Amino acid sequence: MPDPEMIDRANDVIDRLFALDETVTNAWAFRALLEDLHARDLSSIREPHVTAITMVRAGIVRGAIGTVMACLDTEDWRGNRASVGQILDLLRDVRLVVVFPEPGKSPALGTAALDRAKRDYSALLTNDLLARGRRIRNEMVAHTLIPNDPTPTVTYDTIYTLHDATTQLVSDLYQVCYRGTPRFIEQRPMLIEHARIFWDTYIAGIRSM
Repeated sequence: MPDPEMIDRANDVIDRLFALDETVTNAWAFRALLEDLHARDLSSIREPHVTAITMVRAGIVRGAIGTVMACLDTEDWRGNRASVGQILDLLRDVRLVVVFPEPGKSPALGTAALDRAKRDYSALLTNDLLARGRRIRNEMVAHTLIPNDPTPTVTYDTIYTLHDATTQLVSDLYQVCYRGTPRFIEQRPMLIEHARIFWDTYIAGIRSM
């Protein structure tokens, strides 16, 4: 019978994973709004509406950067994050990994998924894209700092690439915990549709003025 302490620790990991999944979903919502907007022909839009759309887009971009980078945060000494790094830190104890499968099931699938997640996250930590995303989050979104070196610019593709990496990491962590597939996968089509409805409504209102 599994150690009650190990069960409690496993449940803690699962709770954090569900919270992380929800943050990934929020990032999909921001991304869907940006991708839908950028796919539209806005050449007929004139001032003051161009500035109004730019203001809305700026808020969405800040939300996208903040949520994606929160997902990819490393572990914190206080242990209070629901991030990829914090969850991987909790999973360093190999005894914990074998608690997740149902009785009689092999932990091999979860172990392989954990190895992939560790490898990919370690590679990401040394990637310049993550460093640039982290700096713009820390210096311009989470805080307002005046750094010695200019804050790097971050393209939309950078945000999307980091988000894609996050979705794969979370999918692997779901396999580690034997929880099926993340909820953001089934919610993505709905988020895309709602983004379309939002901009349809917003732009229709502009054109009716």
